[in-house]
Amino acid sequence: MSFSGNLVYKCEVWSSSANIKSLKILLFLLPFFQRFRGLSINIKKFTLLKSPLGNKRSKDQFEKREHRVYFYLESSKPSNILACVHILTFLNEVKCKVKVSNKVSDWSLARKG
Repeated sequence: MSFSGNLVYKCEVWSSSANIKSLKILLFLLPFFQRFRGLSINIKKFTLLKSPLGNKRSKDQFEKREHRVYFYLESSKPSNILACVHILTFLNEVKCKVKVSNKVSDWSLARKG
């Protein structure tokens, strides 16, 4: 079984961090991304009582903001995709979800037809 067509590898990354500076460093380290989108900010608010036994009206309120970014890279060389995943392993404060897939490029199908 032979395969005649160009494979295009696509790497999709969803990243999130509580620190916006770390996401900006991510986009600085990976300058070849032209397609990225800033997603919504998740805000978690919670309230703690200052004194468990005393005044119930004295409370401290906190919030945690989580910034998210989605970007993807398409390449015909799997080494570019592996380089992307390799760079993502060096980030400390950023959580990433990576999905790598491949498909036959539309250009090779158009050339055949």
